Amino acid sequence: MDVTYCPTCATSFKVTPDQLKLANGWVRCGRCTCVFEALANLTPPVALSDTASLAAMLAELDLSPALSTTAVSFDSPAASLAASPARSHRGVWILLSVILLLLLMVQALWVGRHVVFAQVPALRPALQALCEPFACEVTWPRELDAVLIENSSFSEAPAGGYMVQLRLKNTEHYPVATPALELSLLDLQDQVVVRRVFTPEELGLDDHLLALREARTRVNFDLEAAASQRITGFRALVFYP
Repeated sequence: MDVTYCPTCATSFKVTPDQLKLANGWVRCGRCTCVFEALANLTPPVALSDTASLAAMLAELDLSPALSTTAVSFDSPAASLAASPARSHRGVWILLSVILLLLLMVQALWVGRHVVFAQVPALRPALQALCEPFACEVTWPRELDAVLIENSSFSEAPAGGYMVQLRLKNTEHYPVATPALELSLLDLQDQVVVRRVFTPEELGLDDHLLALREARTRVNFDLEAAASQRITGFRALVFYP
């Protein structure tokens, strides 16, 4: 039995005399389909540059596992280099996502700083520090819909002059800023005769209403005789200046 090789791709083959007799010594390469004379290309030196030829020769020596190990070791660095950019890009996206999330949290904190302060008063120094670069302030939240006038009355005071009594209620679960009171005194045609605005200080109230609590106030004031003779009713409204 002889060993011949393909002159085109250097692949080695085992040939027997019977095989050579069939085609007068001509054979076809099973790899590149080149037709060549087997006897003219017997037992060449191994072409180390040709992986397939080297593998065929090593298979004859039962060293295939060693070749397999070598092949893996050559391929592994390439696989690592290919995976490295993907991990790098994923890390960049994760970092950007975290930064955007933090920015959204800061924005939400800045917009809702008044409510946050009302719910956690201990955070006021931190919120003020956050506001300092933007020249804003941290105050009790102004939520007019949360403040109800549960009772109001206008009458002559026993000691002279007039008196207005008011009961406000905060319906929120956290404190809100105390609104001002607009009192309008009306005539028979519901036309305003006198309008007066009372601040929380003039009403004797704190600057905020406690959560789910009521606040009562009474204010005395005088009117001119001409105006008092026309007054038949009143209207009370709360608002934030």
